[in-house]
Amino acid sequence: MAKKKSKNNSKGQKQPALSPYRFMREKARTLPVGKCYIAPPDWQESGMAHVIVTRVRPSGNLVMASFLVDTFCLGVKNAGYHENMTPYDFEQYLDNYKNGMGLEEISYNEAHNIIYGAMAFAEEGGIKPSKEFDPAGYILEEDTDDIPLIEYDFGKNGKHFLVVNPDRKEMPYYHTLKKNLGDDFEYVMPFGEEYEDDSDDDDEYSPLSKIDSETIKKAFEGMSKWQEESDRHPDEKYTYQYPDYPQTLSVKNQFIADELLSTDNYSCLPREVIDRILALPKDEAAQDISNVMLYSIGKTYKGINDDTIESWNNSAIMHSLILLAQLQSDKGLDAVLEIMRQTDEFADYHLGDLTPELLHPALYACGKDNITAIEAYLSQPGLDSYLRSQAPDALAMIIFNQPERRGEIIEVFRRLLNNMAGLAHEI
Repeated sequence: MAKKKSKNNSKGQKQPALSPYRFMREKARTLPVGKCYIAPPDWQESGMAHVIVTRVRPSGNLVMASFLVDTFCLGVKNAGYHENMTPYDFEQYLDNYKNGMGLEEISYNEAHNIIYGAMAFAEEGGIKPSKEFDPAGYILEEDTDDIPLIEYDFGKNGKHFLVVNPDRKEMPYYHTLKKNLGDDFEYVMPFGEEYEDDSDDDDEYSPLSKIDSETIKKAFEGMSKWQEESDRHPDEKYTYQYPDYPQTLSVKNQFIADELLSTDNYSCLPREVIDRILALPKDEAAQDISNVMLYSIGKTYKGINDDTIESWNNSAIMHSLILLAQLQSDKGLDAVLEIMRQTDEFADYHLGDLTPELLHPALYACGKDNITAIEAYLSQPGLDSYLRSQAPDALAMIIFNQPERRGEIIEVFRRLLNNMAGLAHEI
C-alpha cells in the first residue's frame, strides 16, 4: 500500500528539468530542423568555416550549435551549443557574422555534409573531432545513407594541409599526420621550424604570403622573445584555502533564492522577477543574493576542482552578478570577491566567456566605496591570475566614473607595485 500511495502521490508532479548536456543528447534530434548558416561564404578558399545548425523548440525558441570546421586538415576544431535561445538572441548572434566575415544561409544537407565530410577527411589522418563535438553534435542527424551525399573537396590539392601557428598548438597534429600518412601531407611551420615548400603554388595558401619575409621573420623573433620572457614569469600557484561555505540557505526573501536557483530560469530571469528584486531595499536584496552565491559556491567548487561535478542546472551565480551590478550595494562585495578567489575552471563552469563582462562591473558596483578590500584581494597570495586580472578593471572604472579619485587609485597601484618589487627580491 505504501508503494502504491507513493506512486499515486508522484503522479502529475513536474519532472525535473534536463541539464543542457542531457537535453542535447536525449532531446535535440527529436526537434524539427531549422535554418542553417555558414561563414564566411568563401570558406572553400580559406579552409575554415563556421557552420551553424538550429532546431526549433515547441515554444519557438531555438536549439543552436556552432561548429568551427577546418576543411583543409583538422575537421571539427571546436563546437558550442545553446539549448534554449530566443529568436532575438539568435539574430543578434548572427549579426556578429554578418558584420564581420559574412554569412550565407545553407540547407541542412549542406551543413551535414560539410561537417561530417571534414571529420571523415581528418580521421583519414588519424585526427579525431574536438571533444566539444559531444554534445553539440547531437543537433545533427546521424550520418547515415538517409542524408543525401554532397561531394566536397577537402584538404589542399587532395592532401591534408596543416597550418602550425606561432604558439605551436598544432604540433601534436603534425606528429599524428606523420604517423598515419607518412610524408603524404603538406604543412606550414613558423620560422625556426622545419618547413616544406614543394610547389610554386604554396604561397597562395599561406597566411604569410602577403607579408614580406623580413617582416615576418622579425615578427616571429619578437614573439619568441616575448615567449621567453613570459616563461620566466609563470602563473602563481593556486593555494587558496577555502572557508566553510553555508550548507543550508538562509534568506529574508525566499522568492530570491527560489528564482535564482530555479532550473526554469537557466537562460534568463523573468522581467517581473528582476523588477521585484530591484524594488526591495538594495542592501536587503544584495545580502540575500550574496547568501545564494556563497551557497552555490559551496555546492559546486569541489566537484569542479576534481572534475566530478554533476550538472548544476541553474545560473544563480551569473544572475546574481548581474543583479549586484544594478543594486550597487557593498553588501554584495564579500560574495563577489569570493567568486574571484575561485579557480579559472570555476569561472568557466558558471560564467563561461562572460566572465570579464560580469565580474569587474559587479566588483566595481559593490566595491567602489571600499577599495581597501579590493587592494587586500589583489595583495592576497595564491589566487588565480586570470580572475585577479578583473580587479584592476574595476579600479579603472572608478577613475572613469569618478575622475576626482584618480590620485587615490594611482596610490593603490603604487603600493601594489612596491609590494611586488619587494617580493621579487625574495624569489
